[in-house]
Parts: sequence; C-alpha cells; structure tokens
Amino acid sequence: MQNFFNHQQQDAYFKRNEQDNDSMSWKKRQKIREQIMRQTQKDKGLTKQGFVGVPRVKILQPVFDDAYSKKGLAAGADYANRNEVDPEGKKQPQMGVSNYGLASHNFYDGKTGFSPLQQTLEQDQPYIVNGKLHDNDWLNGERIYLANQKGIYEYRIVRQHIVKPTNVSVLNPTKKARVTIITCLYPSTQYRIITEGTIVKQYSWRKAPVKAVNYFDLTKQPTNARVDWFNPGIEEGSNGDAGGTKNVN
Repeated sequence: MQNFFNHQQQDAYFKRNEQDNDSMSWKKRQKIREQIMRQTQKDKGLTKQGFVGVPRVKILQPVFDDAYSKKGLAAGADYANRNEVDPEGKKQPQMGVSNYGLASHNFYDGKTGFSPLQQTLEQDQPYIVNGKLHDNDWLNGERIYLANQKGIYEYRIVRQHIVKPTNVSVLNPTKKARVTIITCLYPSTQYRIITEGTIVKQYSWRKAPVKAVNYFDLTKQPTNARVDWFNPGIEEGSNGDAGGTKNVN
C-alpha cells in the first residue's frame, strides 16, 4: 500500500506564511527559539541540540545527543556521529557544519519518528527490487530544516538510498555542509534508509523567513516523536504541551 500524504494543508501553510521577515517581531522569534531549546530530557541525561523538520512529510521532532542508546532513541531524534574518521564519536557535530548525522526510529506507521521518510508502508520496494538495492528520488528537492540556539539551517534533499548498519561511511565528514538522516527500512530492518540533504541557506533567528520560523512554533505545530507502544509520553508540539506553554496531565 502506497504511503500517501495529504500535502494540501502543508502547501497552504507555506503560502500563508510567505511574508516579509519584518512581519514577525523579534520577541515572537525569541519565544519560538526558547520553546524548541527547552531542555525536556535532562533527568535522563540527554541534552537537546535543537529540532529537525521535514515539512513535506510532516516530521517535526527534537534532536538529542545520543543516537546509540535506547534512552536517546526513545526521546526523539539524536545526532549520530560515529564514522570512519571518528569511530567512537568523540567529536560533537554542529548543525550547518560538515556532515550532520541524525537517527530516529521507523515505527512503520508513516507518521511517527522518521517513519514518514519511507515511501511505502511495510514494503521494501522501491529500495529493494528483485534482491537489488536502488536509490530513490521521491523526496528530492524537498526541504529539511534544522534549528538550534544560533539559527535555522535549510537543506534540500538530494538522494535516498539504503545501506547496511555497519556502513558508517555515510557519516564521514564532508567539506560542504550536509545532513544525513538514518532510519530503518521495514520490513527488511537489516538495512537503513539514508536520506541526504545539502545546505541551501543558514539564517539567524532574527533574519530567518517567517515560514521557516513558524514551522518551529510549537504552540501551532504538532510534533511526531512519540508512539504509545514504544515511548509513551507528552509531545512537545501543539498535540502535547505546546512548547511548555500548556499544562498537560
């Protein structure tokens, strides 16, 4: 079954927010930044690095600092930094610099974690066809946003392909800034879907386009980090505690 998404609402959102940067106050921009940088997992020993968003497939979730533990992957997305140059992952990656790796679970529901990055639900095609591995271009050209305390980083997707989990070369440092998103393929979980994006623009919070800033407004945008059977809890977006602005039992 094809994993279709209703893009009309998302497209309408971007149209509504095609405004001059001056139409959003600096105070509002600061509030949104505070929402996404709120440290929500300190009691679990995790430090939030920022947020990741892929508007076309409605991904919006926090980024923490431990992709190699159950607690990290239960919290949301995490940076992944073990590669051929730094096999122990000692160097902390930076958004907007070199190759920023991200990992999150595929819950094979097309909605949660990085599940929406798999084109078809519960089917290996088009990534594996007749036993052969294939690239996939279904998301090419779509935006990936990363956001942290410093600003917002806009990337465009250039490729999807699959690799074995042992292929850490996909996280090797690069000269040009890029983002590499990793999640399992399902049902062939012995492979990982790699979604690659190259940087287009880096913005300060003061000068970022309104449409980009608004995508991180957790009082209006739902997040998709949690699924009840794996990591029950309160979402950070409008479907949860709205960036800490709403009391949720």
